[in-house]
Amino acid sequence: MVERCLAVWRSVGLSEKPSVEWFPRKVVPFSAVYSKLFDTAVASDPDAVVLAEQRRSAPLHNLRDHIPLSLLPVIDIGGRAKHFADVHFDLMDQASWIETARCILEFRGRREGLSPFVRASLDPQTRLLAQAFVSARQLTPIRCAETTGGICYPGFPSAEHTVPLAESLCRQHYMKRTFFDRLHECARCGSRRLSVREECNACRSPELRQASLIHHYRCATLRPEAEFRQGNLLICPKCSVQLRNYGKDYDKPGQTQICSDCNRTTSEPAVGFVCLDCSTHADGDTVKRADVHAYALTAEAVAALTKPVDSFAIKGLPQALVADLRQLQAMQATAGSNLAVAEVRYGARQSITQARGEPVFERLRALFLENLANFLAGRGTIYPGETADYLLLDDTGERVGTDIDRLLAQGQNSLSEDLSPRIRLATSFKRALP
Repeated sequence: MVERCLAVWRSVGLSEKPSVEWFPRKVVPFSAVYSKLFDTAVASDPDAVVLAEQRRSAPLHNLRDHIPLSLLPVIDIGGRAKHFADVHFDLMDQASWIETARCILEFRGRREGLSPFVRASLDPQTRLLAQAFVSARQLTPIRCAETTGGICYPGFPSAEHTVPLAESLCRQHYMKRTFFDRLHECARCGSRRLSVREECNACRSPELRQASLIHHYRCATLRPEAEFRQGNLLICPKCSVQLRNYGKDYDKPGQTQICSDCNRTTSEPAVGFVCLDCSTHADGDTVKRADVHAYALTAEAVAALTKPVDSFAIKGLPQALVADLRQLQAMQATAGSNLAVAEVRYGARQSITQARGEPVFERLRALFLENLANFLAGRGTIYPGETADYLLLDDTGERVGTDIDRLLAQGQNSLSEDLSPRIRLATSFKRALP
């Protein structure tokens, strides 16, 4: 069987035994057989990760949080990973042999198509883009009761890690998102595992019972049947007339809900939510809503990932700065003055936001950048970013280091609070003369 499998692999182009890493540990049953199919020696450039988790209760939604090797296919040999793995391998199923070989080859080919910079990058956003590219997968959520977020993204890290990165990449136009579902979220603990129930509008009790309504034509009263019932008779509680003939004296226009706690009656009960994790209650009109999206690579992201040289865009720079840097880089002429990109981050961002709110911080940040622009006066350009701001500075070299203190002092001038700004030189290069 081993020789047949290897022969099938060779027939589809997998000429050598694939080098693999085992997760979480090497499987004991059939280990001798697997050793003949997979090269399990420690390798610097493995082809795949073999998932050998035998525990039926082991969670899968966070599988990619624990596998240290990214950009590699996950081969499931246990049969329970399903869409959380990239391919399923079964010793007794020849079709799975072919699927496994093709999966390894396709991952290898797309991995080789990445630029060297992307393959070597440890930046989380870059790794997420690269993983989506080599796996040829969209970031498609599925509902998952095992996690408090209510969703997970098979083939990618858990949602709490993936979604912030994907949202940031959407703002940078490297991913596009499509609506998947709208969930409700606990305001106290953030869980989306909520119980939805009908409740009394008055006391919010969920103990409602259904009852038929009776409409008395003569006096136009409309009340639950229990209020008319006196033994075997129907007596109107308003005018005390006995109702004898259905359709002539009265009818039953529908149902109503009666609260067992406060005895209030309503035909339209309220909707309430109770968190299954912390028991916090929320009304239907005040509960927090959370939209869930699927994400896919844009054409710009694919171009940046496969570009043979370092792509400025992958660094998460603002689009305007990326465009200017690409234009400068594309110029073919004698090198002129030095240029540098400096990154500005604000150490007091979190404390100011928590104490005074995001709008206050953004106003202080805008004033800081305005002060910098006035100080630079043509010697540099400012590019506001998402979580950091960037400066494209002229005449760099030793002057950058000596001017940093002056830049920071000028930026802080007249600000009501200290932003604790930090400037870091991101990159430098020669500007081409026109």
